[in-house]
Amino acid sequence: MGRLILLTGLCSALFLGFVAPALSSSPDTGLLERKCTDCHDLDVIIEKESYMADWREIVERMTRYDGSEISHIDKLKVLKFIKDNLALDGPGAKARVQK
Repeated sequence: MGRLILLTGLCSALFLGFVAPALSSSPDTGLLERKCTDCHDLDVIIEKESYMADWREIVERMTRYDGSEISHIDKLKVLKFIKDNLALDGPGAKARVQK
């Protein structure tokens, strides 16, 4: 059991070591975690490779779900974060694609 916990911690540290630099440029990382991880893990979002137009549709669809407590302002902040850090056609795209 102890080895499993250690392995899980090590994998998380490695994952964060590769992903954190790309995500640390925005204070809205916490907003993304708070608003989007009630239904799925953060790595599902980070690993998704989509263009901004697709991201807009995805976020719009997610905000329509019952129980979604995302205000219009928070939605815009999440979309800006995605554009800056995750969208294939955003400023952070080169770093993501060059993996």
